[in-house]
Amino acid sequence: MEDDSFLTHSDAYRLLEVYDQQKQKSKVRHVCYTLGDERFRDVADKLSQIVESGFIVGDGLQHDGLQHDGQSDSEDIVDMLVELLKKSGDELNEKIKLNHALLGYLQDSFTYSMFEKLTTTFIKSVVPEHQQSVRNREQIAWTFEVTSRLKALDLHPMNRVMGFGAKYVKDHFTPWVQGHGGWEQAFDDDEDEVH
Repeated sequence: MEDDSFLTHSDAYRLLEVYDQQKQKSKVRHVCYTLGDERFRDVADKLSQIVESGFIVGDGLQHDGLQHDGQSDSEDIVDMLVELLKKSGDELNEKIKLNHALLGYLQDSFTYSMFEKLTTTFIKSVVPEHQQSVRNREQIAWTFEVTSRLKALDLHPMNRVMGFGAKYVKDHFTPWVQGHGGWEQAFDDDEDEVH
């Protein structure tokens, strides 16, 4: 990945850390977390609210291994992961750990390119395509959620998945965030983005 140090010091990376810490804190209430950069707490809260208000519908697909219906292995993996990512927490971890072909592929071949394809496919499955140009907040929130869920799989060092998330945000949403005055203002409730 190009210029990892830039990404790990970026606002997007720090916001991803705060978002993930808040998600972990909400799961384990008795653990005390230090939420790094306080200026991102409100934004992370708003991102969580967007995700919690979203509705994810899985198609009920059960994949025991890789399918070969004309798609490449990578496309099959993306499709399986999108469906699994629609589940959360322990269920996601257990299903991936039980699928040895998927687990092996992820441990050996998880790259930024795969992360980008997976995140884009996931977003398209939860934000209708005709609304994607006006629903940047939702797309960003789901990018943070995908990153957090993948980080929880513990397949790679945390900073790698978080770096992939920061790079995805940089590549896909930086102009929108900057055009709306930065993270705090882009997620200000008074913004006029369509919901």
